[in-house]
Amino acid sequence: MKLKEIKTKNLDIEWEILINADLIDEKVDAKCRGISGDAKLPGFRPGKVPLNVIKQRYSKTVIPEVLDEVVNSSVKDFVVKKKLRPAVQPKIEIKKYEEGSDLLFKVSFQIMPEIENYEIKKISIEKSELEYKEDDLNRSLEEIAKKHERFLPLKQKRKAKLTDLILFDYEGSIKGKPFKGSSGKDESVVLGSNKYIPGYEEQMIGTHIDEEKIIFVTFPEDYRLAEIANKEAQFKIKIKDIQEKAENILIDDQLAQEVGEKDLNSLKDKIKERMLADFNKFSMLKARREVTDYLLERSKFELPSRMIDDEINFLKAQNENSKEKMKDTEIKKSAERRVKLGLILNKIGSENKIEVSDEDLTKSVVNEAQKYPGEEKKVVDFYKKNPQMMNNLRGIAFEEKVVNFILNSCSTKLKKCTFDQLFNSDVLKSEKELVKNKNKEIKNE
Repeated sequence: MKLKEIKTKNLDIEWEILINADLIDEKVDAKCRGISGDAKLPGFRPGKVPLNVIKQRYSKTVIPEVLDEVVNSSVKDFVVKKKLRPAVQPKIEIKKYEEGSDLLFKVSFQIMPEIENYEIKKISIEKSELEYKEDDLNRSLEEIAKKHERFLPLKQKRKAKLTDLILFDYEGSIKGKPFKGSSGKDESVVLGSNKYIPGYEEQMIGTHIDEEKIIFVTFPEDYRLAEIANKEAQFKIKIKDIQEKAENILIDDQLAQEVGEKDLNSLKDKIKERMLADFNKFSMLKARREVTDYLLERSKFELPSRMIDDEINFLKAQNENSKEKMKDTEIKKSAERRVKLGLILNKIGSENKIEVSDEDLTKSVVNEAQKYPGEEKKVVDFYKKNPQMMNNLRGIAFEEKVVNFILNSCSTKLKKCTFDQLFNSDVLKSEKELVKNKNKEIKNE
């Protein structure tokens, strides 16, 4: 085997490798001899087929296998000999080969950049601790009261209007015939909730208790029951009761009980627990982003362009299925950040012998499954049946473990702050917007 270096610049490596015909022939002969023991050809006894006949019969299958083996093994040998670390799978291009002659091929790849050693203990980050404020608790209670629905009997009989709770029976039909789920008793709906198909609730507006009415609707094209999708139906409904939505719900034991707590004190304790859990979650997210930003800003090294290209392709595929589309410039910037951070964390993980155990991987699968309530088993089975996706999850678990290692090893400065003060951090800008939008929705309800 002979190697000729065509290009060695920065991270780019390009070689030409020559494999002697004798080595290839030797491996072809060895494979053919292995075949001859089981070969059954007309005119020959089993195991007695001459080698030249085997080669004539099987060379088109054997030679590609041999070439693949010698190419991969030779590239691997030279990479190990030169102590290189490829960043991506090498590209192979056969330049010249005929049966019985030397093999000449070109290999091109990029190597991993040299990354400095990190003194983790010299990294200093701020650790936030919740400074509890009674106003935060009161705001949460007010939001619960504002969003809570309580319905009261009508003080005076009147016609149904939006936001009323309606109790009713119904019988439906399509072309005079009942269908699956076409009847029900003691059903309830808040008018304007869009619980039912378009047009259903609207036709209840203006009805009164004990009224019987026939309403007409058309099932949507994408209705879950295909057999009645896009079909016109009529429903005979009977209004059994109308209740009105209570205004200005008091923050008291009754409210607490209606949301599932024993009393108001119990509800307050539950809110405090949730506030602390949420604060700790966002505080940890802030610390993680600060430490990764610190590493990214202070690390200067060339990024393998092919790794970035692969990451861009991955993000573009995700972007196609996303509601909020990213611009190409945003995708490129995100890809560069992800690749750079991945290389840094890989370096720190290797330096500190951090590995992902089976227990870590199982925990990651469970965490992923919990994002899909009711479909946990499907998610777990999906990862079990898809080794590539499991490998991706292993990479995520590794980076998670490395970041936790850094947070536990670096120096921290404790700072007490409120929720509002925590969200003043630039690294929580996107989460702050989400909370702000959520509060707007509550006010507009």
